[in-house]
Amino acid sequence: MVTKIKMRPDAGTASSLRRHLILAGIVVVVGVLAATAVALMPRAKLPQVGDHWHARYLVVICGKPVPDMPFTRGSIHTQGDGVIHVEPKTRAEAGRNANLGRFFATAGVTFVRDQIAFPTGQIYRDGDRCPDGTAGHIRLLVNGRPHRAFERYVPSDGDTIVVQFGL
Repeated sequence: MVTKIKMRPDAGTASSLRRHLILAGIVVVVGVLAATAVALMPRAKLPQVGDHWHARYLVVICGKPVPDMPFTRGSIHTQGDGVIHVEPKTRAEAGRNANLGRFFATAGVTFVRDQIAFPTGQIYRDGDRCPDGTAGHIRLLVNGRPHRAFERYVPSDGDTIVVQFGL
């Protein structure tokens, strides 16, 4: 005698499958919402020919502010007033080219991720010691927040930029 066994899906398996499908649907919806939010976020505007932006700047070495740079020339310059003036005159000076590296170069200062070098011959490298013996590190703060672009950073109108070597 052959006994027929009636097969029916395990209630636990069906419930588990349903939970996985619901979870997958939630993941898709959250992903679509996140992608939409990123796409709608305003992008930082880069300076264009004809713009005239201002950003305050300060350089601090081992806790002491460095005097403002004197008047410099160029599309991204200072008038000796502690302000970066961003005024691109050509397309080659606009956009990502209107950066801190170009600004500091107008005064003969080299500013990169691991070094600040002044035309006076003073060079501060990441890890060098301050007079008090502490190891100095180069930092870029934009509007009070650390920023990693260093010489590639393009100032926005109204920024406050602090370049530090020290603690």
